Amino acid sequence: MKYASLIVLLLLSGCAAINEKIEAYQKQSRPIEARQAYAPPSSEGSVHYHVEKLARQLFDTTNAFDVSRPMVVGTFLPADNLSGESNQTLMPYGIQIQESFATFATQAGLNIVEFKTLPRVKVTKMADIMMSRAVDELDPRINADYMITGTYMQQQSSLVVNVRLIRVFDKTIIAAATDYLPIDSMWSHSKVQMKNNQIYRGEY
Repeated sequence: MKYASLIVLLLLSGCAAINEKIEAYQKQSRPIEARQAYAPPSSEGSVHYHVEKLARQLFDTTNAFDVSRPMVVGTFLPADNLSGESNQTLMPYGIQIQESFATFATQAGLNIVEFKTLPRVKVTKMADIMMSRAVDELDPRINADYMITGTYMQQQSSLVVNVRLIRVFDKTIIAAATDYLPIDSMWSHSKVQMKNNQIYRGEY
């Protein structure tokens, strides 16, 4: 009987020690946080950051439209010369704005058609090419019900960017937005200046 009592006491003390360890572990453990939806970080001051602001403004003002219908995104061009040949220095901005809008529209769930896609992969010694700007290499038929496109105007240290969402069949603008894009958003601050409609970059 004496041994039985001793065994019971040992078991009880062992359980108490285990419970103490469990309580101490629970106090140290961090609460499980709810999984957050993926949100790509934006670097304030970059072209992508400013285009994100434009995209949010555009889609917030959009009238009702069918988001499942195909849409294309065009290069943004100087408002005073829609050929894109007036100032080659600024063309990288127009192309990057186009690319960023295609990214944001796709992430928003819109049906974006990449019309620069080649009908077949072009394999070269240097690269496997899947897109082109050569018109004769592309499919001349583009199936799209909506277009995102826009223009920009130069200022001393920024571009005024205007974007439009257009319904193709009747050329109606169903949403629009305007914002400023700093000239130095593609290069570090104070390294870029605008003089005589040309961009000058300092030494790095």
